Amino acid sequence: MITNLIIGYPWWFLLLVILTGLLVAGLLYYKNKSNKLGTLLTVLLFIFRFITVSLLAFLLLSPFLKTRKKDLEKPIILIGIDNSRSVILSKDSADYKSGFISQIKSLKDRLSEKYNVDTYLFGTKTRLAWPPDFKDGTSNYANLFKSLKENYTGMNVGALIVAGDGINNRGIDPVFAASSLNYPVYTIALGDTTTNKDLKINDVRFNSIVYRNEDFPVEVNLIAGKMKGNKATVSLYAFGKLQAKKQFFISTDHFNRSFSFILPAEKPGMQRIRIKTQTQGKETNLQNNVRDIFVNILENRRKILILANAPHPDIAAIRESLQKNGNFKTTVYYPGTFKGSPDDYDLVIFHNLPSFKQTYSRFFKDFEKKNIPALFITGKQTAFSRLKGLFTGVDIRPAGYNFDDAQPEYNPSFSLFSLSEETVKKMEKFPPLVVPLGNYQLSGGASVFAWQRINKLTTGFPLIVFDEKNGIRRGMITGEGLWMWRMYDYLQNDNTNTFDELLNKTVQLLLARKDKRFFRITTKHEYASGEDVTVKAELYNPSYEPVNDVDVNFILTNENGEQYNYVFSPFKKGYVLNLKKLPVGVYNYSATAKLGNEKYKSWGEFIVAGRSLESRNLNADYALLYRLAQQHDGRLIFPDEIKDIPKLLAARDDLKTKVYYEEKYTGLNTLPWLAGLIMLLLAVEWFLRKYFGSY
Repeated sequence: MITNLIIGYPWWFLLLVILTGLLVAGLLYYKNKSNKLGTLLTVLLFIFRFITVSLLAFLLLSPFLKTRKKDLEKPIILIGIDNSRSVILSKDSADYKSGFISQIKSLKDRLSEKYNVDTYLFGTKTRLAWPPDFKDGTSNYANLFKSLKENYTGMNVGALIVAGDGINNRGIDPVFAASSLNYPVYTIALGDTTTNKDLKINDVRFNSIVYRNEDFPVEVNLIAGKMKGNKATVSLYAFGKLQAKKQFFISTDHFNRSFSFILPAEKPGMQRIRIKTQTQGKETNLQNNVRDIFVNILENRRKILILANAPHPDIAAIRESLQKNGNFKTTVYYPGTFKGSPDDYDLVIFHNLPSFKQTYSRFFKDFEKKNIPALFITGKQTAFSRLKGLFTGVDIRPAGYNFDDAQPEYNPSFSLFSLSEETVKKMEKFPPLVVPLGNYQLSGGASVFAWQRINKLTTGFPLIVFDEKNGIRRGMITGEGLWMWRMYDYLQNDNTNTFDELLNKTVQLLLARKDKRFFRITTKHEYASGEDVTVKAELYNPSYEPVNDVDVNFILTNENGEQYNYVFSPFKKGYVLNLKKLPVGVYNYSATAKLGNEKYKSWGEFIVAGRSLESRNLNADYALLYRLAQQHDGRLIFPDEIKDIPKLLAARDDLKTKVYYEEKYTGLNTLPWLAGLIMLLLAVEWFLRKYFGSY
């Protein structure tokens, strides 16, 4: 550490400091004729006063200390361990549970002597943790690389060591996901590449939503290895009974065959279909012989019309998203092709309509007369003067033909529907939409879901807004470019769940009539196996004020007809109930509450879906691990070579300690010890003068 003293004036000012100290001390002790102290004491007090005054005068020059500290940053070695179940489902699972963990711990200890070591577990999610328990239900290598890139950009990362079996069943291609890493990658090959004797359900193709009294197909793909000569069966169970059963002969050691079944949609609601295979031969893995799928049988579907001024990538993005929801039947029309009536649809989505060329005046008259819910998406072709009477939530008056880019900024006071905090964060990073520049005048009853954020500044202009008139809700997205939201969502998150959730909740809000129920139960449609099932309840008095001081009872019924009774706990202004982890299946519930003389009841259903991806494929993919290592100047390592990793890293020239210098400036007037010294000198001088009778 190097320290320098710096003042804000030329150094010859120090002579003035010394002269000031000498002058004040001299006037007090040398020229003072009333001084009756002895010579030795006078000299001592002279020195005290000289030092005190000189220090005070020196502080007037604004002196400060410049400290330069040398910091050493050792290389960081990152270790990523596949924490999924497939690692220990192989024949060497006992070794991985004990021996492998011991090997990695020894490796960490040896590396920690020379490097900084961080250990991550990855699978369903990526986290900084130790030790592995191999309980994750999926493997996602891409998420590991994404997390490391976010957390260690700009840091002195020396190398990444990835231990896994190469089985990747979530996320994008790991090699592509790791392409942005700029440090070497070493891979430790776990698992077993040997083809075992196994018959498994490889894939099931089906429609998750069907309609009552219709027949729907289920296609099952089976794969068998080293099972030649065995007889086997595949069976389908649904609606409480065996629906179909087929026998087949496994004719080769690399058997692959698909079976098609047609099932009737007997009753509405969420239904579980179980697919099961059996064979006479002995298998090494029986966990992939059973698969549960869930089919939602509906009475009818809601019709949505997308009416657009012209073809646009937004149309495809919206249609693709809505088609995932089997509750909706979506139809797209362009000018000159639509001859129907708005009354034929439950919701109309207008894209760039009304426009300068397409007024659809007759259609809009019928649309207004019949109070059809609608979503307006404006753009460069929208005629805003004609739009004013169709949507009353906001009046847009463009400043000529000028547009800007605006990102969404979530409005935390929006209450018509809710999004998770994680979804909101993802949404706020979406690319900007093209919005008109001008004046936006909100109506008193408008509800803004998202504001426009332009050049990182949140404006008072709405980007997504809703309004209600005569009990009918309508919404507006004040910009075009939604297709970029969907594409960005996929590139960043490997899926379009955020975009789909936002669009579907928007459509569901517009389709729903205003909820005037006094008692409401909220659950997710689907919970994952191993996830806590949380249920929320709301109770209102006749003035629509929330109440949570009465008992709310909850009855849960599983597929076997077994019932379980619970009582909600008050939480904030409502109620909450944690049912913990439930077995895979379909659950029906009913909830009751009594407020005064009124009795309220609500009911519904949800499913707990199993996640058996890890048990479907146990053959390790060493080729993937090899490519990861090869493309990042690393090496594929087998468990018996783990002890050699420190030598491999020590032989590299690019793992070097980085040197940083940190400069710090400290004003002398802020140092407590200096103020204490001045006070001590004054106090001692005062005491001596007082003691020897000078005062």
